[in-house]
This record gives sequence, structure tokens and C-alpha cells, in this order.
Amino acid sequence: MSRLGSADTTYEFLRRALGWSVVLQVVWIFDDEIPTETLASMHKWLGQGRLHRRLAAAKVPGARPRWVPAGALPELVSDHIPVGPDQIESWAGTEMMGVDLDAGAGRCWRLRAAPTVSGGTALSLCALHLVADGRTLVRAAGEAMAHCTVAAPDGSGGDLLSEVKDAVAQVLSASTAVVAAGIGALGVGRGGEPALIDNRPPRAEHADRAPQASPAWATVSVPAADWDAAARAHGGTANSLYIAVVSGLLRSSCYAPPGDPIKVGVPVDVRAGAGDDSSNATAGVSVMLTDDPVPGGSLTAIRRSCKEAFSALPRKRRARGDLTALVWLLPATWLIGAVSAGNGMPDAMVSNLGDIDDRATRLGAATARRTAFRGMAQGVDPALPYRFGDGVQSWLLRGDDEITFCVAGFDESVFGGGRLRRLLADELAAWRLTHDIW
Repeated sequence: MSRLGSADTTYEFLRRALGWSVVLQVVWIFDDEIPTETLASMHKWLGQGRLHRRLAAAKVPGARPRWVPAGALPELVSDHIPVGPDQIESWAGTEMMGVDLDAGAGRCWRLRAAPTVSGGTALSLCALHLVADGRTLVRAAGEAMAHCTVAAPDGSGGDLLSEVKDAVAQVLSASTAVVAAGIGALGVGRGGEPALIDNRPPRAEHADRAPQASPAWATVSVPAADWDAAARAHGGTANSLYIAVVSGLLRSSCYAPPGDPIKVGVPVDVRAGAGDDSSNATAGVSVMLTDDPVPGGSLTAIRRSCKEAFSALPRKRRARGDLTALVWLLPATWLIGAVSAGNGMPDAMVSNLGDIDDRATRLGAATARRTAFRGMAQGVDPALPYRFGDGVQSWLLRGDDEITFCVAGFDESVFGGGRLRRLLADELAAWRLTHDIW
């Protein structure tokens, strides 16, 4: 599909309305030195793949922008100063928050490498969320590392008649979705299904709890066999244990004391199958946790809540309609007040990207010892009331031997000053999990 899809539109809206660029990042740690020519080869193949494109504005009001070929490759950045094991986080974080990406200019991604003090290589691939979700970014990396690519859309459908048709389609889609949203506001979905009851107590404004708009970070690796054994021992799955560990940080930090409901958002891949090459194809489900999680306790309630939410997602998506079409029909300043009103933001966002393809761990003759994934919004203005996240957000990748997940703590009042790393270590210890925080 050459035009911006509905799942992509959120990130273009954030750029237009708030000036945010949502950037995703994959980080690899290799114990071996990666030769310059191998890095150059990966860079070249990324330039022939699905990430390398440019967003062209529509000429007809209401029509969506379309993807066209990007042209020149972005710069391959190779640092010369070695980074130590305790500096990889800051090195990668500086790249994620500072990389200059612009879809309109065709700069949707950047590859950066640095030597490590032990003689290995740290590697970062950043890309705009607008051009890829987590699964797409990891897949694109693997394709480039294995020298096989899926090309970006060719920009077809850019004639005036196509744009007029698209503008009409957006009006019809938005009208249908507005009606569906009105039904949802009454507290039921189509078919009489009750809406999720959000009875969380009010909290202070985001800007008061996060005055610097600067999250704390921690990345942890756990042996996969230990993780699976702990999940089984407590009546859960690997994913329900992940949700319990991350949302447990909200309890131990007193962000949400025991008894307070916690809203957990769980992204779900909604691709139609192996042949679905959508750049962004993620929908979200929400679950409310009141008595859970309890460190080292049963996972059955979390597992059951998630299963019910996943099962209900297809019919909820059909009933909800596509309100993203309004982005192309109404001024962004009108919409930002509506979407930021209320208390709908989850307390925790827990994204499990699943198994990482072996192709995305091997580069030349080297295999990555660790691979991590995360995301962040550039350009969040501390002077404005808007924040990219609240509570905690986390992203997980599973390798052959290890599970690695990154955690961002957005509430500076409870996660600042290195406290996030200590809380995470305590949470994992309560589940009797061997771990390495890096």
C-alpha cells in the first residue's frame, strides 16, 4: 500500500499536532569487531529495503500522503571512541534521542556503530515509527543483515483522481467511525458488550509528575529457560509473567499502591498473515489489574484477563471504526484537545515482540550476544502539558537463550535518580529470576 495506512497515521498526527518524532531503536552487542565493509553492506541493503522511502504530501485536501522512493541513503555513522559495558545505554540513548529523522525528506532510518572497550561492536538502528512498527523494524534489519530485502512501496496512486477518491473514502470512513464512537460512549459496544470500566483514582497532572519530560531507563536480560520455568511454576505464560514484572514496578514504586486499579496496555500484532507487509499493524488491548500483580504470586488472573481481551479484540475493532481518517479532515489543533482529554492513557504499556529471527542476530561472521528494542518520542516540550507516556513502558525480544526487555519509567517523581533500576532488580529477585541489568 503506497498511501499512509490508518495504523501509521497516529505518528504523523503526533508530528503535526505536537512536533514529536516517535523513534524506534534496535541495539545489538557483538563480542566481535564488525568490519567496516560488513557494516557498509548492511547499510546498503537497508537502503534497498522497506525502510527507505519518503512521505509525499497529498495535493487534494482530505487525501492521505503517499510513500515514494527516498533517493540518497542516509549517512552510516561509525564512532571511533570505544564504549564500555556501562556506557552502552547512554551511547544508544543519545543516538535514539538525537538522531535527525524526517519522513518528508526521506530520512526514515539511520545505522550507527561504535567499538567496545572489549574489542566488540555496539550497533544501533533507529527508524521512525511512522515507517515501521517493532516487528517490521526487526524484520527489515534481519533482511538487510541476510542480504534479502522487501522493497518499499513504489509511490503508485499519486494521480489527482486517485487522491480525490482517497479523500472521499476518508470522509466516509470518518463518518462511520464517529457513529461507532458515539455508541461506544454510551458504555456498550455493538452486540451489547460492556465497555472496559476505568475506575482508577485520579492522579496529578503528567507535567507535575514528569516536569523534565525525561524518562529513566533500564534494560535487563534473563535466561529464557529460567523465565519459562518461573512462568509455569506460577500458573502463567511467558507473556503474563512479563506483564506481572513490568506492572509490578507500579506497585513497588507506590505509583499505584495495592488496591488501586492499574490499566495495562498490550499491543497486539493484527497482520492478516505471513504475506501481510503492512508497515504498522498493531492494535492495543487493555486490561485492568486491581489485586495483581503480587511479586512471586499466581499469574492465573493476569493470564485470564489477557486471554479475554485478546479474544474480544477482532469484534471490537470491527465495531469501533476508523477515527484516524479525521486526521486528514480536521486541523490538528482541534483534535489534540479531544484525544488528550480524560484519563485514558495506560499506567503500563507492555509490548512483547516475541522471538527474534536468527537473521536479525547475525552480521557477517558475528552473532550478537544481546539484542534489545525500545522506542521514544523526540521533541516533547516540558513546558506543555503533554507527555509521551505515563507510568512505565516496556519492549521485549526473545532470543535463543535470553529474554531481553527495556523499561522506561515516565513518572520522574517515583522512577528518577536511578530508582527504576533498583526497583526492577528487586522485582526480578522476588520472582527468583537470575538477571543482568545493563
